[in-house]
Amino acid sequence: MKLRLSALTLLLLAAGCQNSSPEAELSEKEEYKSELEGLLQTEKVRNQQLTLHLENLDTQIVNFERDRDNPNIEKYVGIVTDYADDLTAQLNQLNEYITQYRNDEQLNTGDIVKTRDDIQETVETYNNAVGELELTEVLDREHSNIVLANEEITEAVNQIADAMASEDDDLLNESIERLQQATEYL
Repeated sequence: MKLRLSALTLLLLAAGCQNSSPEAELSEKEEYKSELEGLLQTEKVRNQQLTLHLENLDTQIVNFERDRDNPNIEKYVGIVTDYADDLTAQLNQLNEYITQYRNDEQLNTGDIVKTRDDIQETVETYNNAVGELELTEVLDREHSNIVLANEEITEAVNQIADAMASEDDDLLNESIERLQQATEYL
């Protein structure tokens, strides 16, 4: 009897601890179901995005395999390497002139103009060399990015040379910022 009374007491205590009504439980379950449906929808969208990404990667792999033996790729890489080396050296030289200008050191405007002209010549050399190649789809996209960057670089370098010649610090700062943004295309 004592055992029954203890079991009945435990059962009553357990029932008494439940303050949830069936309506509240149903509401909680519906809210949980709604959350799960939202997560499911999010995961479906994510799955679609990943599927598209994988399809794009498959296409790129096929393109790379198809173009792997294309001799123009090796030539293009060589052209871009030469272009990047020359442009880097010339922009470093221009940076030295800007530093000298800001330190109020004596500058030869002819040197600045020569560096500006060298940069334009590097861009033209790149364009002429690439113009002789038959570009693949991937190389054509890369080339388009470099062409956009070259336009911005050339204009910014012209403005930098003009700003230093006219001692216009505001134009110089704007031109330097424009030159830095030109690398976004690369």
